[in-house]
Amino acid sequence: MRSSSVFLVGAAVFGQSSAHYMFGRLILDNKWTNTWEYVRQISPGSGIIGDPISLLQPNIEPKSTDIVCGRNATLAWNKPKTASIVAGSRVGFGAGEAKLDGTMDRARVYHPGYLSAWLSKSPTDDLNAYKGDGDWFKILSVTGRTEQSIDFADPYFKPYGDALKRKWGAFYVDSWNFTIPATTPPGKYLLRIEHIFPNTQDSQFYPNCAHVDILPPSSTPAAVGIPGPLVKIPGVYVRGQPDVYFDKYNLDLDIDKWVPPKPEVWKG
Repeated sequence: MRSSSVFLVGAAVFGQSSAHYMFGRLILDNKWTNTWEYVRQISPGSGIIGDPISLLQPNIEPKSTDIVCGRNATLAWNKPKTASIVAGSRVGFGAGEAKLDGTMDRARVYHPGYLSAWLSKSPTDDLNAYKGDGDWFKILSVTGRTEQSIDFADPYFKPYGDALKRKWGAFYVDSWNFTIPATTPPGKYLLRIEHIFPNTQDSQFYPNCAHVDILPPSSTPAAVGIPGPLVKIPGVYVRGQPDVYFDKYNLDLDIDKWVPPKPEVWKG
């Protein structure tokens, strides 16, 4: 297949040499929304002003507030829309809309590594003002390959995945779908996507946040759950912890036995 099922975020035009990415497009009802329509816009990093590649620079400091929703996205200065999502339904992020040097149909997750999704309930209905400094819980964890992973046996993708990279499930995908747990308490939330490209010194963090209003199921109301474990971001990672800082090209790494960083996924 030529595109993965649905999820990563939208990117501006950039060259393949950048090897970076972001998650700027929310996917609702299997339709890709516009870049930053529902997602907090991030600011460029260092580099040439107006150069889209500077927008794609990763975050490497686990103590920075930029790790919450991306660079300079502690507050939603672009005032994105809020998507209404029924608990128990599917949602996704898309990784981009631009072609790369005429070779690919979308921007992609160019690095191997760990993919996760999170929720944090806002204490106020004004999501634009919520800094994400409340409690977070994890609702998705992607390590090894799944049905949404790229089929590198496809001649179209075969040149892009070596044996070490392609064992990571989210490597080279342009999107990913996941389910909001059916018993998620109703309310306004930041829905956060994060991809980590592990390194021994400076692991790269690629987070983005969408604004969502989670509604209870309409037909058969589910019991309201108690999400957990709860963590703070930043604070969930510390520099040097072995499940975040390691050699991603380690030949002895068994992805099927690898345990991702805590917290565990709350399934509702």
